[in-house]
Amino acid sequence: MRKQIWMPCVIVLIICFLLIIKTKHHQNVNLPVQSAAASNQSNQVVQPKAAQSSIAKNQQNPPAQHLEELTNIVYVETTPGKSNAINAHLLSQWQAPIEFYGMVVDENSNVVADANIHFSWQEIPAEDASRIFDTKSDSEGLFSLKDARGWTLGVSVSKQGYYISRKDNDSFRYGSLGGGKFSPDPQNPVIFHLRKKGAGETLIGGSFPSGMKIAQLHHDGTPVELNLLNGTQVPAGSGQLKLELWRDISDMKKQPFDWKLQLSMPSGGLVPTDEEFAFQAPESGYQPSIVIDMPATNQDWLGEVRSKYYVQLPDGKYGRIDFYLLPRNGVFTVSSSINPTGSRNLEPAN
Repeated sequence: MRKQIWMPCVIVLIICFLLIIKTKHHQNVNLPVQSAAASNQSNQVVQPKAAQSSIAKNQQNPPAQHLEELTNIVYVETTPGKSNAINAHLLSQWQAPIEFYGMVVDENSNVVADANIHFSWQEIPAEDASRIFDTKSDSEGLFSLKDARGWTLGVSVSKQGYYISRKDNDSFRYGSLGGGKFSPDPQNPVIFHLRKKGAGETLIGGSFPSGMKIAQLHHDGTPVELNLLNGTQVPAGSGQLKLELWRDISDMKKQPFDWKLQLSMPSGGLVPTDEEFAFQAPESGYQPSIVIDMPATNQDWLGEVRSKYYVQLPDGKYGRIDFYLLPRNGVFTVSSSINPTGSRNLEPAN
């Protein structure tokens, strides 16, 4: 009787999980950028590349071609005469042996000892399915987990005085349902990164628009200028950052469509960066304008922009901005962090 109760629950859980996976899409990209000067001299556009962190995450997700197969397994399980074999198969996947080996390193690839390691997994059909195990990395930065059972394993790493990297993969599949599974190797541990906190400084800036407000760029290139020292919109000619968007509106339902964005800092400059911890502004290499050109014919066309830039203000101050744009309707946000002392250090004070 008890087995008859928990097995339908397992089936429902699997179906819900499939629906969640099927509707979840997430991708980070490095944008094709070029200086305004370069765009006037050449029509060549740098092609975007998928971020390594997104690739690592997506490798752990079930390939789409296996979702139908898994759905069929769940359906067949309810067919009389086949339930025992299918039940055993499902149970073997939900209780797959878990073994894991990891290593913690800092931003300079030096091992980090005594880091906090938190494991979490589900062991179905145990009455208390949630399982956790906490440990520490040893003197060589190594840690491991053995003698556990479940379908997926979550791993989180932290240590006081360090920043946690969000680029590391933290979920690993052991059951083969849905296709593919993680293979542990004690000779090749999974690397987790921490960044040691340094001497931070009091930064100024702000987020535009503030609160729950919405800001939009016009489709015809009408400029919007911002004061990066306080995150406010200012009249033309008085801001440190100027934003201009051109978007083809001949057919508002068309996707993809032609669009182009120009970010400018008159008498200042920008440097694109994909650093997770953008704490040290470069001394040189700043461009007065950066253009993101996205014709509809681009095979890597983007309908969303998430980018980060080091900036140098006209008075020589250094900072960083995080920029987001939805070209379809021009909705955008800008967050700025400026060091008022003139130092290139952009790490915030703790």
